[in-house]
Amino acid sequence: MRLSVNGTELYFDVVGSGLDAASGFQQKPTLIILPGGPGFDHTYLRPWLDPVSEVAQLVYVDERGCGRSARHTHEYYQLGIMADDIVLFCKTLDIERPIVLGQSFGGFVALSIALRHPDFTSGIVLFDTSPAWTGGYDLDALEQLVGGERGEELREIAYRESTGTATPEELKRFEQEIMPLYWHQGFKPEYIVEMFDNPLMNMDIATYMMGTLSKEYDMRPSLSEIKVPALVLQGRY
Repeated sequence: MRLSVNGTELYFDVVGSGLDAASGFQQKPTLIILPGGPGFDHTYLRPWLDPVSEVAQLVYVDERGCGRSARHTHEYYQLGIMADDIVLFCKTLDIERPIVLGQSFGGFVALSIALRHPDFTSGIVLFDTSPAWTGGYDLDALEQLVGGERGEELREIAYRESTGTATPEELKRFEQEIMPLYWHQGFKPEYIVEMFDNPLMNMDIATYMMGTLSKEYDMRPSLSEIKVPALVLQGRY
């Protein structure tokens, strides 16, 4: 489904009923789910998060420029604009006081929502994300983990990503190489195929925003201003 708000068109999908039949049709909480990237569509999250529909109604939303949502020129790819998109999206659909879950880059948007619109959500879930991206990757650790010439090459691509000069092709290769590092066990190569060979993946927004965020994104000084409950989920390698 698609909805036009705030000068863009957002793609979204709903999983689960808003009413719980087992409890006399009481209203379930609504969970707005924002995928990472930036550039990914939301479907890579569904195998893990769909079961949560037993206790909440899930609304997956592709941020502007991501997945099936509308593309824009670079000046419209800003965290503040994306945060406003989600708030207006919910207001248009009469979704009140949702919980907002953001995975990776989606967590950047969730934090922006909590700070720009402090009374909008009933809580946020920060899933494998960070309040800052200044400096980008730890290049020494990256080279050590991968090793050899591949490690040196990835270090160079990571540096270009942080300066906004990496090409979409370089960024795609970089993400494909480091993705196995996100799994402690159970990694399957088909995950990479599903995520990066997906024609819906927008590498243009990924290249632009990662270069911008590495210079500007740091919400740590403002975290104490967040008024709603926050759940932080992070794996341990």
